[in-house]
Amino acid sequence: MRIGFIFPNRDRRYKTIHLGLAYLAAYSRKLHKNLSFTVLDTRVATAKETRMFFSSSFDLIGITVFSPVYYEVIEVFHRVKRSFSGVPVCLGGPYVTTIMEDIFIKTPADYAVYGEGEITFSELIDHLEGRREITDIRGLMFRGLDGTVQTNPPRSHIQNMDDIPFPAWDIFPMDRYPLHRIVTSRGCPFSCAWCNSSSIWNWTYRVRSPENVVEEIELLLKNYGKKIIVFGDNSFNIHLGRVDRFCDILIRKGIRILWSASIRADMMTQELAYKMKESGCYNASIGIESANNEILAQMNKCTTIEKITEGVRMMKKAGIEVMSQYVIGSPFETLDNVKESIEYARNSECDYSNFYTVLPFRGTPQWDYVEKYGTFYTREIHDFHRIEPRIVFETHEFPYNERLEAIRLAIKYGFYSNKDIKSWWFDMAKGTSLKIQKMLPESTGEKIFLLLKSIYKLRFVKKNNI
Repeated sequence: MRIGFIFPNRDRRYKTIHLGLAYLAAYSRKLHKNLSFTVLDTRVATAKETRMFFSSSFDLIGITVFSPVYYEVIEVFHRVKRSFSGVPVCLGGPYVTTIMEDIFIKTPADYAVYGEGEITFSELIDHLEGRREITDIRGLMFRGLDGTVQTNPPRSHIQNMDDIPFPAWDIFPMDRYPLHRIVTSRGCPFSCAWCNSSSIWNWTYRVRSPENVVEEIELLLKNYGKKIIVFGDNSFNIHLGRVDRFCDILIRKGIRILWSASIRADMMTQELAYKMKESGCYNASIGIESANNEILAQMNKCTTIEKITEGVRMMKKAGIEVMSQYVIGSPFETLDNVKESIEYARNSECDYSNFYTVLPFRGTPQWDYVEKYGTFYTREIHDFHRIEPRIVFETHEFPYNERLEAIRLAIKYGFYSNKDIKSWWFDMAKGTSLKIQKMLPESTGEKIFLLLKSIYKLRFVKKNNI
């Protein structure tokens, strides 16, 4: 069977392989013979490669859907229907799980996978090859003979994450991506008000073993060269013992890499911070969200600003660069609360501070809060990303004009980050960093990369005392 995957993301900032598609391909290959995959990543594909894809022949087309690129998905979907008449189209990705049957309204596909996709997609292949009834495939939505959308029951999650084969990197043009991206867990045990990760993963949290993760790193380095490694977990350090063992293995094996991850600062220890640094961690991204403890409690953050501050101090003492993130518009937040967070950011030890206007997603406490106490300007989540300034709701305690003022203040101090669009300068910087790593000896390349980052910070990032 010939399967074509499309990753619509042509205008997004980062070049990175789509791990979801890579896992689907790897798992399907494990259970099926004679499968061939061709991927069209619209962020990195040339015009010639795009023409070749749409002039090829496929038995199944899979398109992944994120809310920020929804309108590109619609455009791609209709081109698929024109180019591949009669070929079934399957949608998947986090936005499908978020809006469920509504995904069929403007993208009338044949199938859509919701929840964890590996087993469901593999069973869909069984169905298309005549070996399985469509109604027996859990985690699948499909169009019935009368044209109506039918939703099968949800699928249970894969319990042993180490059983999932490593991503099928070979279906992507790996030389065009400036970093290696790895995910070592799925879900999150926390339920922050604005985050829909918990609802997408049905409030479960599963992890891979450190040994399995290190094996993946070794294969990536062997087959695709040395690059910065970014861990895409919601929170990398939920299990401190797992991170400790992971660092120990890297150090013991002498695997020299630079890596970055999103972590919870309040779950850091000084000993672990030193060990992370020794194993190659140069950067950590933390979600502070608010400097006000009452707002942190309202958003179910399950921490305090004092604990976060202490965790940041530990990482900085170990020599780890810290990027902090805040949201504007959490439950019961006011303009004064945002001012408090901006003042905290100006005086914190963090190297970078970014403020984002919060976007509510269905199935989250943030959505329920706006429904009860606020006013939506639109309920179409994919339209949130097209609104400028990005204010999609207001509340009595935090009206529209005061939200504008909050954004203005964040911009004044160089903290507002609302753009996730393609940048020639950003691509050049990432490409240059990759070339340096490949051309120079390991230690020299790492030192120059970190030097360039420090120059970027001093030259291009507005300082807190502006």
